[in-house]
Amino acid sequence: MEEKIEQEAQNTYPHKSLEKIENNRKVFYDDYSKHNKYKTLIFIGVIILMFGAWIGFPNIFKDNAGLSTGFMIGTTIICLLAIFLFGRYVRNKFEKKLGPYFSDYFNSVNEYVFEDKDFSEVKLQDPGKITLEEFNECRLYKDVIESGSRGLTKFKYKGDEYSVVDCAGNIRGEKSMKPVFVGKMLRGSAKYEGDIPVFIYLKGNERALPPTAAKEVTNVFEDQKMVVYTEYKDWKKVVNNKVMAALNAINTNALLVDVAVAVYNSKLFIMMGYDDPLMVLPLQNTFDTKPTEQYKTEMVDICKLAEALNK
Repeated sequence: MEEKIEQEAQNTYPHKSLEKIENNRKVFYDDYSKHNKYKTLIFIGVIILMFGAWIGFPNIFKDNAGLSTGFMIGTTIICLLAIFLFGRYVRNKFEKKLGPYFSDYFNSVNEYVFEDKDFSEVKLQDPGKITLEEFNECRLYKDVIESGSRGLTKFKYKGDEYSVVDCAGNIRGEKSMKPVFVGKMLRGSAKYEGDIPVFIYLKGNERALPPTAAKEVTNVFEDQKMVVYTEYKDWKKVVNNKVMAALNAINTNALLVDVAVAVYNSKLFIMMGYDDPLMVLPLQNTFDTKPTEQYKTEMVDICKLAEALNK
């Protein structure tokens, strides 16, 4: 009886769209696992066939070493080709399925996160990406030469237009690419029209990635929670009491590791650094709704900050 109650609790979801994510994950992963099993069986079968050929042909063609060698090499080539072709078939099959799977995931997340009446006209974009130039437009990170993105969604909050996208920015490290940002970027409009950027950084934990370009600008304000960087002398007109209140309502934590804000030329960028539990899409493991539930709450606070910077 207790096991049944526990199982029912595990299958309880706060929203039907989150349950849909788990149902889609099960279908996708079951299909993925099935084809991986086929691939493993084919690999084992091919290896057995190869060993059989290398043992059997010398005995069958005892008096013709050249023919025996030819059959062994031919069998080996055919076996390796079979492994390669089936592996490519499985990879191509699931690469084609990943696009719809990702779209279903982001549509379900959006249905849940943006269900409040203050949000409207929520639409997942196709192909759902931003360019490297669009990423670098925030001016917060130095020397970013590579970016990845997915799930670009446009929406309105209290009538104002915004977009949010999963993205990452990388620089060239000593041996490989090194991330300077991983999380979600919100873009919108700002009241401040000046060309001199105003950067705000909400400090985070040891997983945080502070904005590398902003740190080279003059530090005009700092407390335990945040730092303001700018060369703009009247920065308090931008980071006013209303904005400060909105900033103080946002708390970084184990999931939301930090927040970086940039405003200039009537443009607004809010970079939400998120850790893996939210950023890694569910596949092998059961979908954990808690990070998405937290993201929903934090998105409201982030949009309130955006509103304060735009009014």
